[in-house]
This record gives sequence, structure tokens and C-alpha cells, in this order.
Amino acid sequence: MRLIIISCIVGLLYAGSGHADKPMRFKAQLEGFDLAGSPVNTAATGQARLEVIDDGSALAFRVNVENLDNLLMAHIHVADAAVMLTDLAGPPVYWFNGGPPPAGTVAEVINGRLAQGYIFTAGQLDSPRPDVTTVEELVAAIAEGRASVIIHSSDFPRGELRGTLQ
Repeated sequence: MRLIIISCIVGLLYAGSGHADKPMRFKAQLEGFDLAGSPVNTAATGQARLEVIDDGSALAFRVNVENLDNLLMAHIHVADAAVMLTDLAGPPVYWFNGGPPPAGTVAEVINGRLAQGYIFTAGQLDSPRPDVTTVEELVAAIAEGRASVIIHSSDFPRGELRGTLQ
């Protein structure tokens, strides 16, 4: 009987530790849609990946694209409710490349890494939304399906690539 109880305790500890170590990750497949949810005819594609780190107080991100020409800006938008590609995206809250206003365009075709880094302080968020002013609030918005990654080019200033973070 004692062996069974010990086995159960060890099993629960093992199962619990495996679950606790599993990081929260989000990704978005970037397709030809603009911030209003209208389709865009583009050869560009991409993917964004975010991982919650430091006990939820920071995000690590990586954005990769293929065949993107004339990059203007790239950022995370947050809407009032969960969004799909065909819904209005909401305002930008985090800028992957620089910050507003965009200084110009990158005229060369980008194939590969567009952005990589960390979001770890509220000061990095340029949010007009009162409900998304901290990293923790941004993570909550992403978990609720309200966040989209949108990449704008000078060819498609309203957005060339878009994906909902899931």
C-alpha cells in the first residue's frame, strides 16, 4: 500500500512538473490581407512566433517573411474582440521595426528574418488602447484571439500580410 501511495505521489509530481515547464507560445501564419480584412494579391508570405517568458512578464518574438518588397512597417494590432483575417484589426500596440511614424521603406526584397527580439517593458508598447498598456495585458489580448500581426509595404500601405496570433 505504501508503495502505491509513493508511486502516485511521484507520478503526480512528474505530471505537474511537465505541465509547469510548458511555455505559452503563439503563432500567426501571415497571408495577403490588410488591416480592414480585405484580401491582398501578393506573392509575399510569412510567419510570426511569440513565446511568453520570465513568468509572463516578457515576450520573445520572431517574424519571418518571403518575397516581401518595399517594407514600410510591421506591428501587432489589438482589436476589441477576437478577430479573424476578414475582421477589422484594431490599432497597433507594438512596432516590430522602429516606431511611428515610419522613417521610410526598405526597397530590397526580404526573404528571411524581418524582426526578432523581446518585449519586456510597458514603455515598449505604443498603445492607444487603455486595456493594453503592459506586457501582461498584451499577452492576455493575444490569448483572447484579439491580436494580429500586420506587415505594411509601400505597395500596400493598409497592410500586405496579416495573421491572427493563436
